[in-house]
Amino acid sequence: MLKLSFYILLVFGLFIASCDDSETKEKNKIDKDILEEVLVQINKSNIAVEDRQIDDYLERRNWDFERTSTGLRYYVYQSGAGHQPYSGVSVVLEYEVSLIRGEVLYSSKTLGPKIFVVDKAEEPSGLQEAVKLLKVGDKAKIVVPSYLAYGLLGDDDKIPPKATLFYDVYLREVR
Repeated sequence: MLKLSFYILLVFGLFIASCDDSETKEKNKIDKDILEEVLVQINKSNIAVEDRQIDDYLERRNWDFERTSTGLRYYVYQSGAGHQPYSGVSVVLEYEVSLIRGEVLYSSKTLGPKIFVVDKAEEPSGLQEAVKLLKVGDKAKIVVPSYLAYGLLGDDDKIPPKATLFYDVYLREVR
């Protein structure tokens, strides 16, 4: 009789525990869904703020940049006549990368030209997108929002978190 009572209590306890567990799992799922939605809204808000800051910056300087659907801005100030890069080709860039406040971070003058394969390299997606808009010989200024550059973390060297980057590039060669 004692064994039977023990088994009944054990089964009843497991039943109660499983009910609580499913309730807890459902509550956690709802909490995760709410958290994810809040994070998405915060991210959209941050992007909108950064986009307004970039537009204000360019407007104050009377710079007429083209804007792509991703938020990249570019201005070709010297036109070339060469080939336009496409995915999979190598490009050679002379460049200077700076922050919005003008601080130069990286430059081909000190590091040499940047050579990479379009859409296959570890370069920021904004730079990848920009070079496909240029032709060999073009000189351009490019504004890359943080979400198309190094995002929330930066590059663990000179580029800080959430940095909008300004590139001045010369597309020297397509290989």
